Amino acid sequence: MSGPIFIIGTERSGTNLLRLMLNAHSSIAVPHPPHITKFFGPLEHLYGNLTVDTNFRRLIADVCRMVELHTYPWEIRPDREQVFQKAVDRNLLAVYFQVYDQYLAYTKKRRWACKSTFMIEHVAEILRCHPDARFIFMVRDGRDVAVSAKTSIFNHFHVYYSVRRWQREQRLGLSWLAKLPPEQIMLLKYEELIVEPAATTRRLCGFLGEAFEEGMLEYHRSGEAKKSGSLSISWENTAKPVMSGNAQKFRRFLTDEEILLFEALACDELSELGYPLTHPYDELKALPVDILQEKAGYKVTELRLKLKAEMHHLLKDTNSVARLRKNIYMTSIRILRRMTVPHV
Repeated sequence: MSGPIFIIGTERSGTNLLRLMLNAHSSIAVPHPPHITKFFGPLEHLYGNLTVDTNFRRLIADVCRMVELHTYPWEIRPDREQVFQKAVDRNLLAVYFQVYDQYLAYTKKRRWACKSTFMIEHVAEILRCHPDARFIFMVRDGRDVAVSAKTSIFNHFHVYYSVRRWQREQRLGLSWLAKLPPEQIMLLKYEELIVEPAATTRRLCGFLGEAFEEGMLEYHRSGEAKKSGSLSISWENTAKPVMSGNAQKFRRFLTDEEILLFEALACDELSELGYPLTHPYDELKALPVDILQEKAGYKVTELRLKLKAEMHHLLKDTNSVARLRKNIYMTSIRILRRMTVPHV
């Protein structure tokens, strides 16, 4: 079996842990994702008709430069000409696949996996190109996701925005779980992975058609884990062994009001995924509609938490300059491509 593997779900759900476990396998290469489709998906139409070589080369060049500026540096610089020559179609997804194929060739492994959870938006497109793809729908109690999101710079901060995103992405994942055959998609709970890492990893390897390797449980000893843990405080736990007690954090770090808000908005998804509610389901469903609506103060709190997290990461992260450089690059690309949309 050599089809690509996609870890889909929501950020802050343990997907960095899973990436390192899979990357420790002798047959699977899992680079830290530069999120190609997340950044360039909204811009793809600005490159004009991609059957025109000049337009397609411009898209390739911009994507490859973004990969080179990735805040988690890759060991390779994508070969632009090779992407152009080998892309099986004239679209962003084909460019993305070629970039990952080049990374796979560098590692000399047999198949690649992608940890960009945002690919949950592109499952149908992936299947058209790779009908042999495998999907790991990684799930974590959304209330714990909201706790983690409050201090990480890679997501929304306020619980309201965390729950809205978590709810939407769980619905997407659950819909694909219902549509695809069990040999193509697997539900993997973070809580099961940290409590029973050996058994859960063996089950995962069975799903992927790979032999279990003990080294997957020793991921934290790898150079990749040490690199991950050293770059950002948002990834520092990846350099540690599995943290078996890293669950139910919301009971300590969310207020009663925040827990109520999260459960009121996502009680169906929490229940469907087997996460017990702290409030009776019927009471949550009977709450006034205004509790479920965005308040003006949420945006103020979101901005305050964002500024606090940005300052903390700027002072603590070793990749802060690289992150700022990449953000500046992507801002310039958005402006430039909107100003220079080709006529053909």
